[in-house]
Amino acid sequence: MNELTVLLKTEFESRRKKNSQFSLRAFSRWLGLSPAQVSQIMSGKRTITTKSFAKISDKLSLSPFEQKKYMYATKGKQPSQDQQKKKLAEDQFRLIADWYHMAILSLTRVKEAKSDSRWIAQQLGITVQQANEAMSRLVRLGCLQLKPEFKQIGEPFEVTSDIPSTAIRKYHQQCLQLASEKIEQVSLEKRQIQSLNFPMSLKTLPKFKILIDTFLDDALTLTEKSDKQQEEVFQLNVQLIPVTQIHK
Repeated sequence: MNELTVLLKTEFESRRKKNSQFSLRAFSRWLGLSPAQVSQIMSGKRTITTKSFAKISDKLSLSPFEQKKYMYATKGKQPSQDQQKKKLAEDQFRLIADWYHMAILSLTRVKEAKSDSRWIAQQLGITVQQANEAMSRLVRLGCLQLKPEFKQIGEPFEVTSDIPSTAIRKYHQQCLQLASEKIEQVSLEKRQIQSLNFPMSLKTLPKFKILIDTFLDDALTLTEKSDKQQEEVFQLNVQLIPVTQIHK
């Protein structure tokens, strides 16, 4: 059983824990493969083709490094590539894909901020290992300074929805999951989540996106006080999605 097979089984079981009715057929439909294909792949009875791997990689939001790692593992080979380039590509992917990188940069502006991985892990609810790896990655990419002062360096980052990217999709998936968890964990007076349904022409959508972008720019301006004056780090998600089936 190769590593990709284990990854697929882990993903399937994780989804079943969240929804006991989640079936292999539903998992296969999500992956874009037939139930027979997925069953045989997960049991180690079927070789994963390049076409099937591309679909699996896309749905699991694998990073460039993970794609090479799992693809070579299915063929029993080891990838041969420049380590520095590999690390850079992986760092860039993780910087966008994992939400806590941006949160760490925001933490540098919080009162009494510390460049201590245990403090950061406690503040963000992540593991110390995640905090350590993220801080090292941010330093390597020239985004974070640890000494003599803990602060963000370089220009601020913005993750946009208009660029088709596996990393960006994974980032937004994590943000949605985080918001779902906070509904149970954070009291109402410290959060604001609302939903609005309305009819709209698809021709109006570009203008609506501009309204959202303008609002987000205004929101950033409102929070741009001098460094170390903030108390907490918040994450804002503005969700505009169609709930009807769009006819092509």
